[in-house]
Amino acid sequence: MTTDLRPKSVPPEATFDADANLWRDGGPNDSRERLWIHPSGLLLLDATRKDGKLDGEIKWSLGIHQMSEHAPRVALQEALGLPKGPTNTMIATFADGALVQVCFRPGFDFPDTLRVELRDGVIDGAVEWVVGPVQGALFEHAGATLLPKVFKIPKPWPHRVMAVFAKGKLKSTTYFAKDGTTLDVSKTALTAWGEAAEASTLTGYIERGDFAADAARFFPKAPRVSKPGSEKVRAVPSGRALDEVVMGGGVPSMTLAFDFDSYGFDCKKEELYGAADDKYVGIASDGSGEMFLLDVTTGAVVRYAHEEGSVAPAFTSLDHLAFALLRVEAAAKKMIPKAKLSALFKRLGLTMADTLLKEY
Repeated sequence: MTTDLRPKSVPPEATFDADANLWRDGGPNDSRERLWIHPSGLLLLDATRKDGKLDGEIKWSLGIHQMSEHAPRVALQEALGLPKGPTNTMIATFADGALVQVCFRPGFDFPDTLRVELRDGVIDGAVEWVVGPVQGALFEHAGATLLPKVFKIPKPWPHRVMAVFAKGKLKSTTYFAKDGTTLDVSKTALTAWGEAAEASTLTGYIERGDFAADAARFFPKAPRVSKPGSEKVRAVPSGRALDEVVMGGGVPSMTLAFDFDSYGFDCKKEELYGAADDKYVGIASDGSGEMFLLDVTTGAVVRYAHEEGSVAPAFTSLDHLAFALLRVEAAAKKMIPKAKLSALFKRLGLTMADTLLKEY
């Protein structure tokens, strides 16, 4: 490789590795190792070591110019013991081979997207995250995994969340707006939420107006869902009353566990995998692809699992579904004691509701 083809950002002491299509200065046995990708000259790795172990500030930015380079560079990242996060660029701090902090960024000169502090191989200390869509884990390193759902991000999403962990356990969470102001997302505990309800009173829960009244009382400040009506829903018991509540904006946007954005979903027309049947119509979903579908031939509600494309019995009626979902959402927001709600669900025979409560 002639010096004429050396990128301007690559220093003269670096040599070209034609097999890896990289420029190298130093190696794993040296106190400092630097790698640049060719032909752009972008920095791939800048690592310092002490006694053969990573030590100090380590820079990594996974860049490729052709797909054949991707797999070996991902393998190099793993071999180095670097974590995975929401971006391909990171500045990781090691102490005697142990990761103590990592900052993920869109680029080296950009602000952090995610910052994680660790101790003894677990998340310990501050975690800061600029909230955004994530597929899978937010952070992974060795045996430590951080899933975004642990933060219970409210909707609308805050700009940033700051959390404190101790030995891998979440201890506190604070949400911030884009201008840096702290957001108050505290919830008021409900004193009357139907703890004394009897199974016989669930029938007619929607038609009596109890569903709409509870929704307004439980979540008075939440945005409302407004969807077009569904003739299919209106054809079953309690369906007409539910349809009117939905069309009238009486259903709150339940942001943690469930929402009614899938209300009226035409399973056959949309060719829903495993449930493309005219008898099914969408009522609610949990945001991850799991849906509650009304079987218009029986009036019962089934739970649809999107990965398997399968349905399973969930609730015997729309009344049972409406009663349960409101309270599971409220419990997820710490407005209702989970233990007491679980006891109520068991007493009422709402097995699926109790299962959902454990998921949130």
